[in-house]
Amino acid sequence: MRTAGVLKPAFRNRNPKYVQLKQELVACVEPKPYNISTIWKTANSWPKANEVVPGNEKLVGAVINAIATEPILRIKNSQRGTQLKLVFEFAQSQHVLFKPKWYNREEVINGTVYSGKDRHNSEIVSFHLAMILNLRSSPIVAGRRFSLRDHVSRTAPELQISMPIVNNRQCIYGVCYYCNSDEMVCDDPDSGLLEGAVLYTIPGKINKLRSPWQRTYDNSVLAAWEKNDNYCSLVRKKLTLEALLDLIDAALFDFLIQNGDRHHYETRDGRLLLLDNGKGFGNPYVDHMDILAPLYQCCIVRRTTWERLLLFSGGALTDTLRAMNELDLLKPLLTKEHYDALERRLLYIYGTVELCKEKYGTKLFK
Repeated sequence: MRTAGVLKPAFRNRNPKYVQLKQELVACVEPKPYNISTIWKTANSWPKANEVVPGNEKLVGAVINAIATEPILRIKNSQRGTQLKLVFEFAQSQHVLFKPKWYNREEVINGTVYSGKDRHNSEIVSFHLAMILNLRSSPIVAGRRFSLRDHVSRTAPELQISMPIVNNRQCIYGVCYYCNSDEMVCDDPDSGLLEGAVLYTIPGKINKLRSPWQRTYDNSVLAAWEKNDNYCSLVRKKLTLEALLDLIDAALFDFLIQNGDRHHYETRDGRLLLLDNGKGFGNPYVDHMDILAPLYQCCIVRRTTWERLLLFSGGALTDTLRAMNELDLLKPLLTKEHYDALERRLLYIYGTVELCKEKYGTKLFK
């Protein structure tokens, strides 16, 4: 893998063209007033294939404000996944997903790339990052705090039995594969509020597929892609070029946030969605290079994705991301170490594409 030290200077210089894009993105996610009688109809009309949000759509800020502040009418348990998630019901029968806070911002998750519970701040930052990269296939996400204690009466009965009061704090552990009374989240002892991320629920039929680059989750057993240098030739026989390019886009995105847990991926109308981004931003001091395997094994990438990455060189990526993150209710969302890690990982992506370019020239751009 080419190190950042031998990259062309252009990859370290800040591209002045990003400034206008930054302004547009910040304006897009800035919370705005909304009309409850129309906001969900508007948001639910946007998704098509893997585009959840149209480009430069100013009403995204209205949706962000709605999911962050709209009164919660009912709460029930989500059956999706293996960790605690709640479903909020708003007016107009709109449902959203709530992922609670498990860790403080400064906590470093050691272990494997998939260790630990979901990080709610990762979901929020990932949404902003996806917008920056013009990968508009992530659900709209916003931070929120609410009183769990005040909503017990609006909570489904099967969930109420998992809501003990411990040391005068309202807690909850939910009903899921890994849910148990030994691991619960509780409201803040000072504010009495529970912090988390609220995710807009994407309408339509969503299919779940096994990733060709799935891990074995057993340190003693290597997956096929970890043993075969020509693994991509096998993948090419099974997937369309568009599907493969979607997976490579996802790999670039996952490498930046260090999400090595995309063992399955969801599609809508045959196109990949960037769902379940909670395993990102666990350890800012480690870069798991194998998350980039789809890129360096296949040596192809969308030209539009590459050109977008080039727009955010030289610190422009985190400058833009910080500005977007500062608009969220739960700011600060990341530590300085995580922002530094993003810039370091972007250089690794530049280096990997440059190596592919040396081998295959401009044929790598699709």
